[in-house]
Amino acid sequence: MLASQRLKNHLLLKKYKYKFVGLFFLIAHVCHGQFFYTYPKNANKWLETNSGNFIFLNDSTNVWTKYRSDKQLFIDKTHHFGLYLNFKNKSKLESIYNKSDLIGNGLVTHYKFKIPNIEIMNSMFFTYDSLEANRGFVRTIKNITMYTNQSFLKVYNQTENFKYSLKIGRDFYQIGHGINSALYASDYSRPFDQLSLSAEYGKIKGNFSVIELDSLYEHNRFVYFHSFDYKTDKFHLTIGESIISTGKRESVNIKYLNPFHFWSWENLGSTNKGLNAFLYTGLTWFPKPGLRLFGEVIIDDINFHTKDAFYLNRYGYLIGFQKTQFPFQSSNFWFEYSNVLNQVYQSFHPTHIYNHRGYPIGHYLGNDFINARIHYSQIFKEGNIKLFIDFSYLIDGNNGLETLFDNPWEDESGKMIEGYKPPSHPTSPNSKWTEIEIGYEIRVSPLTYITISSQYDQSSLINNSSDFRIGLRLWSYFKLLNL
Repeated sequence: MLASQRLKNHLLLKKYKYKFVGLFFLIAHVCHGQFFYTYPKNANKWLETNSGNFIFLNDSTNVWTKYRSDKQLFIDKTHHFGLYLNFKNKSKLESIYNKSDLIGNGLVTHYKFKIPNIEIMNSMFFTYDSLEANRGFVRTIKNITMYTNQSFLKVYNQTENFKYSLKIGRDFYQIGHGINSALYASDYSRPFDQLSLSAEYGKIKGNFSVIELDSLYEHNRFVYFHSFDYKTDKFHLTIGESIISTGKRESVNIKYLNPFHFWSWENLGSTNKGLNAFLYTGLTWFPKPGLRLFGEVIIDDINFHTKDAFYLNRYGYLIGFQKTQFPFQSSNFWFEYSNVLNQVYQSFHPTHIYNHRGYPIGHYLGNDFINARIHYSQIFKEGNIKLFIDFSYLIDGNNGLETLFDNPWEDESGKMIEGYKPPSHPTSPNSKWTEIEIGYEIRVSPLTYITISSQYDQSSLINNSSDFRIGLRLWSYFKLLNL
């Protein structure tokens, strides 16, 4: 009897040996979910809009369902390891980009470990050209530049009415309702080192995160996010606040860890507390199947002190719509208009800027701009070919994130200048950009896509004529291990 029990224990230990070893060895390099650079988020939005419902049934006869399925990584085993190869020629377009443009030319590793209620993933970027690693340069060894792109652990669980998740590590952080961009927290910046908690009960969801940003001027920087969502089948409302806290000896502040402490109202418009606070709201509504309406507003500063000085308010907004199956069954058409004033995402202290490693945390164009975007796409050949047309008109002001915050409405003694007239928006002298990209995305083989396009841009800058070029993007994902 004893020998039989020992044999059972030996077989059980052998069965789980490699799973435990993998968890122990890779616990410091963690991440989860669909692979960011291949996941077809635009297909999900099309399917939601087409059904007029956030919860939609998978229709296997729909080409957008197949398009989404072809780009997804179906990982049903404990261990998965793959390699993502990315190549593109340099684009000069300012306001049109693809998700694969958010990482340089090179190789990205992707490891994922999954057991019930726990997910772990690690992703590292390698390239022969250090200029391709400007989103996360760490070091170069024998002409190979590398950095950890994503790395985190996620623990989650749910009951009949309640579910929660806790994430610690490096990952993208995105909250927004726009199709092309987000004012509050976008995935345009590199992944953030974060501690995030989300909880959902029925139609209500809460999100809380603390993120460590890169240091500036020897100041440590942290950004805190609180957001609450109300979501039905056809309507989604988000209300949120965020705050940047900086200092030479700054560390995580306990009072900002309280998800029920609405601290933005205490600090909005503050200039001397080492803080920069924001208020946000966004919504999405499906009035009928095939039509999505959405909008966002972010408020940086509210003028409580000075009469007849509306120009002291700092805000941005975004509105748009999406229409499916017009004029053809697989058509995807959307329009998005963004308008962000100068000095939004900034404050008197230069460390309060709303960016990470030089890339905006909010809208990818920064501030002091007006942008109108139009997109049309259509799928052919059972989801293997996608035609797309992108148009953008951008008015870019002269006082963007790269310029320091100033207060020209005050004199040297700090008093308001009588009769002060604020600059026009966007700030003059501004530049106007017209950009167009027309092309085809072609599925060459499973998880291998090539995009060929014609790109045109024209700007009002002096000595800058119109430019036409051919765009080329190629990416491929290789599954090397799945057990």
